Amino acid sequence: MNLKNLQMNNIELQDAIHNKCYARISFIKLQIKSLQKELPTGAYTQEMIDNQIRFNKRDLQVWNKIMELNG
Repeated sequence: MNLKNLQMNNIELQDAIHNKCYARISFIKLQIKSLQKELPTGAYTQEMIDNQIRFNKRDLQVWNKIMELNG
């Protein structure tokens, strides 16, 4: 296998970064929506749900910044 053929040029790399960011951002948004509808049950408290929402919102900020820096 020729590894040189696997290398991407800058435009291909930028497109790949954009696509990965878009996919991750979309997934995080779905997670947040799902968590906002979640009801505390059993050992799963509202505090745990709120913490997961906060974590996902921070993660979303990071991915949005990566997307922005990718231009």
